[in-house]
Amino acid sequence: MIRLITMLLYGLLFWMVYDFIFYAGLMVNYIKAYNIPIFFNEFFVDTQPWWLWIAGVLLYGAVFMLKNQKGQKALFYLLSLLIAALPWVPGYGEKIGRALFAKEPVHYRFDHTEVRDVTLLYSGRGYDYVLLKDRKSAVKYPSSYRR
Repeated sequence: MIRLITMLLYGLLFWMVYDFIFYAGLMVNYIKAYNIPIFFNEFFVDTQPWWLWIAGVLLYGAVFMLKNQKGQKALFYLLSLLIAALPWVPGYGEKIGRALFAKEPVHYRFDHTEVRDVTLLYSGRGYDYVLLKDRKSAVKYPSSYRR
């Protein structure tokens, strides 16, 4: 029982660190690069698939519990850190963010106006943040207007 609790606690610790590093890089090089006005808490919580947390905690905890495998464990954690830090590289952070969150083409219909073929950068809590063709910053639209 102690081994199971130890595995879960260390798995949670390692998974939280790598997950935080990954999403902080996306926040800096994707969300803030397009001036999307959301807080990190909202971004971090709303974009996490719950099943990925279970898989991550179990994987990192199981790796931590391996005996006589110091070299392989160190290599695994180093590769995990490099992958988690990849969004901190500006070009990769934007590409990873677009792959995870962007959708195109998206259309919006207001009362007497229609906006067509725009890029949806991020959607959360009832609002879409859209990149129009002539702008470099995101524009906020209610997601209920999306067609």
